[in-house]
Amino acid sequence: MIRTTETRGVLVEKRSLLTAVAALVLVISAVSVIYSSHLSRQLFNEWQMLQKEAYQLDEDWGRLLLEHSTWAAHDRIERLAGEQLMMVAPSKDSFQVVRVNGEAD
Repeated sequence: MIRTTETRGVLVEKRSLLTAVAALVLVISAVSVIYSSHLSRQLFNEWQMLQKEAYQLDEDWGRLLLEHSTWAAHDRIERLAGEQLMMVAPSKDSFQVVRVNGEAD
């Protein structure tokens, strides 16, 4: 089988086109790798910042729970009720027991 120069020219053009397509695919692949690496770094940085914020919020929550328990302590409430509102605990004689059917003792 004898190849003519025309057939050789077509083969060269096909190889050149195939090489160009392969180079284009390679460049697109390289750009995709670069972009995904960049995006991965950005997401990792954001994740680290969110973890730091979550840790700080947990610390704040713990401090708020401690503050709440301090402000809501029974002895503190009782002391403030007596000092600021002049409240006293009722005596046993001032209690009135009410039965379920509504009759009082």
